Formats: sequence, C-alpha cells, structure tokens
Amino acid sequence: MIKEKLFSYYKSMRPETWFIGGVPLVFMSILASNFNLSISMLIGTLSLFIITIVFILGGTNMFNEVFDVDADKFNKPNRSIVSKKITRKSAFFLSSMLFILALIWSFFLNMNIFYLTAIAVFFGIAYSLPHLRFKDHALTSMITLGSGYGFLIPISPWILFSENNILTGLLITIISFAFFFGTTNFKDFKDVVGDKVKGSKTLPLTVGIKKTIMLMMLLMTIIPSIILGFYIYKSIFPAWCSLAFISFISSFILLYKLMKNYSPEFAFKGYKLTYVIYPSIFIFLTIGFLIGG
Repeated sequence: MIKEKLFSYYKSMRPETWFIGGVPLVFMSILASNFNLSISMLIGTLSLFIITIVFILGGTNMFNEVFDVDADKFNKPNRSIVSKKITRKSAFFLSSMLFILALIWSFFLNMNIFYLTAIAVFFGIAYSLPHLRFKDHALTSMITLGSGYGFLIPISPWILFSENNILTGLLITIISFAFFFGTTNFKDFKDVVGDKVKGSKTLPLTVGIKKTIMLMMLLMTIIPSIILGFYIYKSIFPAWCSLAFISFISSFILLYKLMKNYSPEFAFKGYKLTYVIYPSIFIFLTIGFLIGG
C-alpha cells in the first residue's frame, strides 16, 4: 500500500518529462565546460539536474495536477489525484516542499543559479495557481513553458560553468526558446475537451487547429533554422552544427502530416515525439562543436 502510494506521488511528478529537460541540461553542461569532464563539473551537473529537473519540474508537474482536477476528469482520468490514489492536500504540500528544496540547494550552489531558480519556481506556481493560471491563456502558457524548458534549463549550465563566456549559451537558448515556444501547443491539441470545460483560452481553441499548426511550423522549424543558418554562416557555430537541421526537418514533416490528417490521437503521438526531437537539437549541436572545434 505504501509502495503504491509512493509510486503515485512519483507519477504525479511526471518523470517522463524529465528527459525533455535533462538531456539539454547535461549536454549544455558538457558544452559550457568546454568538454572538460572533471569531477567538479560532474557534481555541478548532478546538482543542477536535481534542482532543475527533479525539484522544480517535478514540483511544477505535481502542483499542476493539484489545480487541474476538473479538467483531468476529462483529459487524464488516470492521474493520481483524480483516481484518488493520493490527496490534493498531500500533493500540494509535497510540491511546495520540492520548490523550497530547489531554492535552498540553488542558494548554496551559486547565487546566479538561485535567481534563475526563483524565476523558474514563480513560473511553476503561476502556471497553475488560480487567479494567475498562465496555462489558461495561449501567450502566457507559451511564454511559461518556452522560458522554462527553452531558456532557463539550457542557460543554467553556462551560468554555472562558463560565467565569463556565455555568448554561445545565449545563442543556443535563442534557438531553443523559439523551438519550445511553438512546441507547447502540442499539449493543447490533446486537452481540448477538458480545456473547454475549464474555460481555457488555448491557441487551438481561440484561432483553430490549422492556424495553430501553421504558427508552430514557423516557431519550431522555420525561425530556428534561419537563426542556426545565420550563426553557421557567420562562423559563430561550426558547420557541423548543421546536423541540428535534422531535428527541425523532422518537426516540419510531423507538423505537415498533422495539418493534413489531424486527429487528437495523432496529435498526442506528435506530442510524445517532441520528447525526443527537442533534446536531439542539443545532442546534434554538441556533436557539431566537438567535431568542428
């Protein structure tokens, strides 16, 4: 019984999403340290992973479940709180503790990381908290998730390991933010029924499915490709970083197929594919810098 309840708390933290943030964080740590895989770098990366991915992201996911019960009855009836495997009160307490632990750990790790952590915690709470509910509005939802996954996670290693040379990190986060800013709408395709009940104003509900997909094509493929191409042309990034175009082309094909043959089921599969596509950008860029110098 206790084991099952602990597993339910673990599920509420949605560990499958840790991969999305964890891979970029690890590979950006490798890049920021200039491929110097020292013991101190490994300890610092592990600390960043626990603070950012486990505490902040896990706390945000659980906090979201606390305040999404009405929508989850339609969209995700198997979630731990809806299925009464855990209580809202206990989940609220645990998610709050995760946020506090993130702030404490980051404070002792690095003050700049602490400031980034505080911003991330604010976004994590504002995303779901009643009267703020950033997730209920298309723009604030995209900004919140785009900033969290697309900016704060990849920039943190550069703040920790390369404070005097963060230009490359900033440039990569521009590409990352543009991509994830568009990616966020995938989750809204599969939640349309529950979002209507909740009164959310997500992009698919306000402008329609086709226009949303066209905007995603612009944000997830065209804009990041132009930025990356410009950096390579100006010799800011090695030519081998063009491997990252594989990720953008894959996204474009996925979105094109979704526009031609839309269904909530296919959209959900596309959402799951972004779990691999987004982290692959950082893998390809790291390979590009390793080969290209």
